[in-house]
Amino acid sequence: MAQEASAGETPTGSFPIVKIQPDSLPTGSGSADASGSAVGLDAPIIGVTVFRDGARVMRAGTVDVPAGLGRVEVGTLPAAADTASVRVAVRGTGVALLEVEVNRRFRTDPIREDSTRLRADVERLRDAVRGLQHENAAQEAGLGFLGHLSEAAAASLARAVGAGRADYAELSRMAGHLTEGTEGALARRREIAARMRTARRELDAAEQRLANAERHRSRSVEYSQVSAVVESGAAVSAVVELSYHVSGASWKPLYDLALHGERLTVSYLAEVTQHTGEDWPETTLVLSTARQGQHQGLPELRPWYIGRPLPPPQPYMAAQAAAPRMYARAMAQSPAETTLSGGEIAPVPAAPMGAFGAGAASAADLTAEVSQGGEAGAGITYTVARPVEVPADGDPHKTTIATFGADAVLDYLTVPVLAAEAYLRATVTNGSLLLLPGTARVFHGSQFVGTTTLETVAAGEEFEVQLGVDDQIRVERKLRRRSTSKALVGGARTVDIAYEITVENHRDGKAKISVHDHIPLSRDGDIKVRSREASPSPAGLDDLGEITWDLTLDGGKSAVIKHRFTVEHPANVQVSGL
Repeated sequence: MAQEASAGETPTGSFPIVKIQPDSLPTGSGSADASGSAVGLDAPIIGVTVFRDGARVMRAGTVDVPAGLGRVEVGTLPAAADTASVRVAVRGTGVALLEVEVNRRFRTDPIREDSTRLRADVERLRDAVRGLQHENAAQEAGLGFLGHLSEAAAASLARAVGAGRADYAELSRMAGHLTEGTEGALARRREIAARMRTARRELDAAEQRLANAERHRSRSVEYSQVSAVVESGAAVSAVVELSYHVSGASWKPLYDLALHGERLTVSYLAEVTQHTGEDWPETTLVLSTARQGQHQGLPELRPWYIGRPLPPPQPYMAAQAAAPRMYARAMAQSPAETTLSGGEIAPVPAAPMGAFGAGAASAADLTAEVSQGGEAGAGITYTVARPVEVPADGDPHKTTIATFGADAVLDYLTVPVLAAEAYLRATVTNGSLLLLPGTARVFHGSQFVGTTTLETVAAGEEFEVQLGVDDQIRVERKLRRRSTSKALVGGARTVDIAYEITVENHRDGKAKISVHDHIPLSRDGDIKVRSREASPSPAGLDDLGEITWDLTLDGGKSAVIKHRFTVEHPANVQVSGL
């Protein structure tokens, strides 16, 4: 038997802890647990659905429910969670879910433990610095003693040598002992100085971390707590499931396009980013294309009125008209929820919810399973085949949605008026996946040749991919003619323009090349543009003046394209843009 309901919000933290606690019951109605002890439950993340502008997190755990009435308390959820999206389900034989509440709370010292630890680190490093200072003082005292001893020994030995009681060998030995002692003390002081520098750097860093922590201590942190009242006729084992929506998460598509001969391999990738306040462990990851529109409701047109301009309203009339609106706005902004003591806000009422979706097996011919609609809304979802770990560090993390191959029809496209280059183009028919707009890296075999972009491509739709420049296809465009006729008084002038395009194939095999050029368009009825010559005959000339030639050149061959047009205009009219 499964009972489900929905509720509300969350704070940063690790896995929520769910406890079955005795509830306050009337006399004679029984108790949840005679001992009154709480039963703990770990509810780890079992799945995440990532949208383009958020994510839905699913958790689940098993708990032994005692007979009677009890309360399930879920620990801290991340602060990024949406209270209205929290859903709870309890599944067990004879277990009834009676009520779900979400309480929003605030805490003012969320990092007390961190501050205590940082303060202990600072004290430890301060003690270490003081210990090094004491070591250095001891070595300095030793050097002072050696200095006094050297002076006294020198005077005593000098008198002994003069009296014949000592020789120069004893004087040398004494000097050597003093020298060795001094050098040893100086070496130890250098070592202490190096350790002191390191210890001071560590102390400065620790004091900075402590200062930062203390500076943020007074900030209040919002979090939410979810609780549910359950009733069971007997002690049973039940599964508690929880889901909630969080902001601060997104994904975007990326592509790797690798051309092998005349076959294009498409790797459909996803770059997932999240900073929701909780790490996502290795778990089932679902990517959804669903997104919110520009309107919270369905867009609706309003009447479009036109007319004479109205005079500006008088100040008195404007104030009278604004008064009802101000009153209505004040009424609309009255508090909708009651604030409780202790920084709490009244619970969000529970509402029915649907069942959790079970994770589906990955499809045989795709890396990710594809489905439409369902819990993810009107979009398409991709269930990634392998569990993916995504920490809440805000960095991009990549995973593979699908990898598929398709036959590519290859040709070259050149627009020499823009660039004297020939671009390899592949025309491919998409498979069963919806390809979203994204950046694509292009490879010829294993060699990286550049990047391009893909627009939205529906399943089964034909699309074109730019695969980089081929320098073995040479293109050159030259102006061969530009002349202007002389006009009689009140007559017209004619501008005669001709271009020549040379295309050379330096590859070994045959190449299909689509050459594009254009002639100008006139926005003035007195200025007329006419195409006079095009050789060879173009494959197309559209209404926007774009001319297309489709060439097929064998290896080592070339072709020359010529086209000419005239522009006629009155002699007293100056033509711009030509």
